[in-house]
Amino acid sequence: MAKLKFNTDYMGPEYLLQKRDTFIGRAPDNDITIPDYRIFSTLPLSTQNAKYRTLRHVSRRHAVIQQIGEEYFIIDIGNDGQGSTRGTFVNDERISPGVKHPLKNGDRIRFGDVECLFVEE
Repeated sequence: MAKLKFNTDYMGPEYLLQKRDTFIGRAPDNDITIPDYRIFSTLPLSTQNAKYRTLRHVSRRHAVIQQIGEEYFIIDIGNDGQGSTRGTFVNDERISPGVKHPLKNGDRIRFGDVECLFVEE
């Protein structure tokens, strides 16, 4: 089982990747929202306002993680399918929009300014 692990006060500690396609972004219709609105809404308003600058760099529909067989891939899709404005990074390297990029255990993924860890167990 694969998951994304976050270390921030506006996200849960981990999110399982249980679907073939897991969509990630700021819009509430994503499988994983950044921020996790269930948690973010409980933070003081001053904290929410302080985090806004970082979170606005995540597109409404930023990326998708696909499971194909036993392998996982990430694709930077953006709101219009042409790639996110601020980019998706794997281990500090920007991935090309629309191209499947393979993921391996321990990869650091960044959506705009928000970072997480890809873990396979």
